Amino acid sequence: MTAVVLVGDFPTTGVLQATVAQRVAVEGPGDEAAPAFVDHMEYALRRRGAVLVLYPAWKRSRAQRLVRLARSALLTDRIAGLPLDVPPLALSLVADQLTFASAHARPGVLATLAHRLCATLHAGAWVNSVARLEHVKTGLGAHVSSYLPGGGFSVTAGAHPEVHRITAAKPVPRLASRPADPVLMLVADANGDAGWLQSKMRPVLAAVTSTAVAPQPMSAEYWGTKKYTEFVAFSGHPHALRSLLAGSPYRACGWCGEPTALPECPFCLMVQPAEEAAPPGAVPPGLPQRPHPQPSGAQPPRPQPLPAQPLPAQPRPQPPAPQHVQRAPAQPQPSWPQAPPPAAPHPVQPPQVRPDEEAPPTRPQYPRPQDGGPPSAPPDQTDDAPSLTTLLNDAAPRRAAAPDSPPERTPRTTPDDEWREGTVIFRPQRRR
Repeated sequence: MTAVVLVGDFPTTGVLQATVAQRVAVEGPGDEAAPAFVDHMEYALRRRGAVLVLYPAWKRSRAQRLVRLARSALLTDRIAGLPLDVPPLALSLVADQLTFASAHARPGVLATLAHRLCATLHAGAWVNSVARLEHVKTGLGAHVSSYLPGGGFSVTAGAHPEVHRITAAKPVPRLASRPADPVLMLVADANGDAGWLQSKMRPVLAAVTSTAVAPQPMSAEYWGTKKYTEFVAFSGHPHALRSLLAGSPYRACGWCGEPTALPECPFCLMVQPAEEAAPPGAVPPGLPQRPHPQPSGAQPPRPQPLPAQPLPAQPRPQPPAPQHVQRAPAQPQPSWPQAPPPAAPHPVQPPQVRPDEEAPPTRPQYPRPQDGGPPSAPPDQTDDAPSLTTLLNDAAPRRAAAPDSPPERTPRTTPDDEWREGTVIFRPQRRR
């Protein structure tokens, strides 16, 4: 069984009167609360064996320091600190629900249940202004609207934080999710608009009951205003906690062995692997499958016969040869592979000529010249037959034969005066 301790000024809601979480106030000046906190942790460890310390995530500095001090002073890792990012009224309710489930769940499973409970709750409040709201993201338009007279805002915290300005056209925000039926609601009014909550918000949540509780002392600090109406809606089904416990894939921590579904073990603070938990009965890869045990008196299974293999073909015995027939002695066969015999060359067949086609011209074969002598002429060519050079020269236009020596130049007998008179000399004109 695990002891659940809530650090801070969070009085109980009174919904679960039989089992409530232990409350430890540490708001004193200085470190006066440190010795008392360590003594309380030692007493809870002696009675329960493990302690789950809850504190608000939006005010974690002092509570986180006290948890580390207690773990170091008592030399134990069975004290787990768990910050929860929910409003004060929802945090007090979650602490009491975990105390109720601590008798049926191990410490690591209980820490996982705390986060799942915060995700299923619908916590929020009606506030008159969001100008000083720090723990929920608020836009610039909502900040400016806070300075206008009248009106109000619907603020949702937890898993789906949202700020909605209440208007006549849209009095309630659109809900992303709601708890399972039947839905129960706790309301803490501190000079807020409780009528809006009962007439507008309750029908949307389909809450069957609405219970008024005392306001939490730290709610004004959380919502940033003194005029608010805080509420939290949760499922009142008898099997709601059981379904949440069975819906998480728990796995044993590799260091301390505590079952958990969180990315980090809350007790030994070891980071867990990202693989999902294997289904029950699954065999890890690489391990042989174990045979299932046989019931007593059952006969073992008979071995299956092997399939029949075909026998190799045996050569048939040859009858003995007659005595009058003499056979040549068998030649020994070489052990190395022999090259295949060369293929016989195919004879070249002359081309087939059809009767309607002309025979292709045959190319004459000239005898080769003897060594040291000029090449012999073709047998059918004589000196009178024209050569190829002659035919080409006849086809070209004949030109006059060039003289053997260049002609001599004829001296000019024309006087210089006549030659100059027949010559036209171009002279450019000058500009005047």
